[in-house]
Amino acid sequence: MGWRGRGAGPWPGRGPLSHLPPWQRPGWLYGRGACWWFLAPYFGCRPYAAVPSLKPEDERKILTEQRIFIEEQVKTLQEALKRIEDRLEELKE
Repeated sequence: MGWRGRGAGPWPGRGPLSHLPPWQRPGWLYGRGACWWFLAPYFGCRPYAAVPSLKPEDERKILTEQRIFIEEQVKTLQEALKRIEDRLEELKE
């Protein structure tokens, strides 16, 4: 792809990173929308500012729920690992 005229870079697309080839842009490397997180401080906007701050008791409740959920996942994975190890032992015999 060649130069496409005034104001356009050699690569397709528009925006602050259009001078980079697509495979070097944050969206390509880190997923769609990643450039907002990388470039927002430079443009004076903060996309994460839309998230309200939590009260300590609400945060404690959320973290407790997450801990319980993760502990259940760990237990499930340990049981699956145990079944796999048992089956491997059966197949060795």
